[in-house]
Amino acid sequence: MSTVQTYPTLDLTLPQKALPGFASLLQHGALFAIEKPTPLLSFLLTLPGFSATYIEENVQTIFINGVAADSLNRPMVDGTTIALSAAMPGLAGAIFRRQGIHGSLRSKQLTDAPEAQSGTGFVTLKLFNSIATDRIEDLLQRGILVTGKGVASFARMRGHLFSPQVGLELDGQEIDYQRLLEQTEGLDLVLVQLKK
Repeated sequence: MSTVQTYPTLDLTLPQKALPGFASLLQHGALFAIEKPTPLLSFLLTLPGFSATYIEENVQTIFINGVAADSLNRPMVDGTTIALSAAMPGLAGAIFRRQGIHGSLRSKQLTDAPEAQSGTGFVTLKLFNSIATDRIEDLLQRGILVTGKGVASFARMRGHLFSPQVGLELDGQEIDYQRLLEQTEGLDLVLVQLKK
């Protein structure tokens, strides 16, 4: 008999104009279950809004476990952290740009691909700048797993987003901004989603 893992659920009711402000939640990282190992491109294509065309045209910078990467074929395994960004400005952007001509200037290179592992696990995906803004609505409609500390940290730094027009429910119970901070801080993982 298989059991399905359930997580505390934070339902958000947001006016459309407030959605871009919640994009920075994705900088804290969303956890996604994977079956081992999964190429980065295959993983991204399972996410809402990440078509092959969108990835090719918009994902200009990739970091895997903190190191710039060029290949979308690198296998993702349990514990991998991926950060995606659109084009970054200046020399840093040129050096870290995927398959850019200045890639040889990077101080760290990715080592060999991780060895295959068995079982399931999680990868952490962090999205920045226009990619986060583009994908926040799609991801929140599907629901994203975020650490409780990540939710609390985001809410604490972005208190202005939690205006009276924003509705909050934790496991079906209405809560206010202060209770959001108090109750999410101690949770391991929280499923954050737009209220259906």
